Amino acid sequence: MTERLKYWLAATLMAALGFGIVCAQTTDAIVVESSTDVDCKDMRNTRITYHRVYRLIHDRASDLAQIDFACSKWVKLADFTGVVTDASGKVVRKFKKGDLQRTELSSNFADSYYTLYLNYSPPAFPVTIEYNWVVDISSGCFGFPPFTPMPAYNTQVEHATYSLTAPSQMDCRHLCVNTSSQVTTTTLPDGRLHYEARMDNLPAIESEPYDPPSYEVIPQILWAPSLFEFHGVQGNMSTWNGFGLWNQQLRQGRQQLDPEFRTRLHAMTDTCRSDRSKVQVIYRYFGETTRYVSIQLGIGGWQPFAANDVCNTGFGDCKGLSNYMCAMLNEVGVPANYVIIRNNHPHLHTNFPSNQFNHAIVQVPLPGDTLWLECTAAARIPLGHVHDGIAGADALLITDAGGQLCHLPEYRPEQNLMASVARIDLQPDGSATINIAQHTERRQYEDMMPLLQRSEQQRRDAMLKRLQINMPTLLSFALSESKPPYETPHIDVRMQIEARKFAKITGSRMFVPFNIFHQASVPLAAKARVQPVAVDYGYLDADTVIITVPEGFVIEALPREIDESASMGQVTRSITHHGDTITIVTRHLMRQGHYPASDYEALRTLKTQVQKAYRDNLVIKRKE
Repeated sequence: MTERLKYWLAATLMAALGFGIVCAQTTDAIVVESSTDVDCKDMRNTRITYHRVYRLIHDRASDLAQIDFACSKWVKLADFTGVVTDASGKVVRKFKKGDLQRTELSSNFADSYYTLYLNYSPPAFPVTIEYNWVVDISSGCFGFPPFTPMPAYNTQVEHATYSLTAPSQMDCRHLCVNTSSQVTTTTLPDGRLHYEARMDNLPAIESEPYDPPSYEVIPQILWAPSLFEFHGVQGNMSTWNGFGLWNQQLRQGRQQLDPEFRTRLHAMTDTCRSDRSKVQVIYRYFGETTRYVSIQLGIGGWQPFAANDVCNTGFGDCKGLSNYMCAMLNEVGVPANYVIIRNNHPHLHTNFPSNQFNHAIVQVPLPGDTLWLECTAAARIPLGHVHDGIAGADALLITDAGGQLCHLPEYRPEQNLMASVARIDLQPDGSATINIAQHTERRQYEDMMPLLQRSEQQRRDAMLKRLQINMPTLLSFALSESKPPYETPHIDVRMQIEARKFAKITGSRMFVPFNIFHQASVPLAAKARVQPVAVDYGYLDADTVIITVPEGFVIEALPREIDESASMGQVTRSITHHGDTITIVTRHLMRQGHYPASDYEALRTLKTQVQKAYRDNLVIKRKE
């Protein structure tokens, strides 16, 4: 049965049973009812009551049937119930709190949290699932859950409400994102303020190729108090400066180092002639003597372990390691600042001071060159390299004077380079010996970094799988990394390969592929593109392929040269030949960024030419 027919039958049945409006073909689920009621009794205690009714039309939305709760001695699941009904309205499953499974396993070395979860997969679709749960929080109101009734692309919302009640002195704020919904505010008899918002009849936002992350386009309302208390520490996040002061308060008294260790630091660095060389010495020592371990204990989710404790134990989480690095650099006279950031999430709502962070790094403002140190991976990430998870991101600099927004640098696409050279010695029977030299930098260097942690055989197997060669045999292999401080890190690979069936022979002709490095696909056509075109990774692939034509053959057809440009990228191909040697140079550049929806066809045209560049063959013919 085709997907179109299955959808039509499901939609017809739903309409006949009174399930409401028939959805667009791209709708995977409907949020029938969604309500969130936040009752903040005071700055320490909050009860949140949730109600959700999901109608799952396609198994692509089966994740909505899964539910989990992060709990601790300060965050407790007070109640939970669930009901599952099939398309006819028959109840097929019921759930209660006792049906939830509990796990205390985590990737963290130590934490004060556990997870309750329901791992349920509906046996058939469509299906309706209703969940109700209540959460009690006693650790303080560091923030409130957002109003995001649309959980993903291809999800329609029929009716959703949100209410928040909180003491007036907390001065709760909100930010409407991708919505014109209004927030109403009333004063209750007890003096607390009550906020309400609703969203009804939201059509599904269709997922499209190269679309932005869903959090950038779905309607939502964010909430945050100005005055707050978290684990007994009060703060004011009405401004970024105030939020920074609260973070700095958590670090007070936690930068001290033992006198013996301070003496050791000076012995390592006092002969250095510059701050850059001091940073180099300490970063190398840091990478050799510490390791990252996630630790979440109480307010430890925000407060770093004392620098001296990290020094003595040799491990810490991102906060503890970054705080320790700052303490060491400051001890030897190098300015260093603690920075909070959101890993793999580059853009903050800069006009809405609130908790939008999940990571900590270090800034070193050297004259003419600001360094950004990723302390969780100092043994792997080269000094001076800004890795992909934080490059180009907004962040908050934490100082004694408070918080200050800053922005990390992003590499130009040309710097995220993979330069490949292949020398193909073609034989009359279509076999070939291929010598490959490949050089990667910046982000493409990072893509190769996992190979450094693998065995020699695993490296060989992984590199062979990357190649577009039929039945290759690896004759020799070498992989090397270079990461000198403050310079461009890179990984170089050299291989010699034998391919017994490299070219295809048809009669007197031989069809010779010359792309052995990349695959390419063309995104689907769109009748009416809606979302911006999001290119999340800028890079340059530069390939040089040198083919030696075997004796007794002549060139019959060379592929045409290519030069296709668009706002988001470019592909070029040039071809030269001298005697029996053919040189083909292909360059594929993509520029990271968001582009207008109207540019989508230009992207498709570009990718069509890229695909052609990678699929073309050289045709040679046996001499008569």
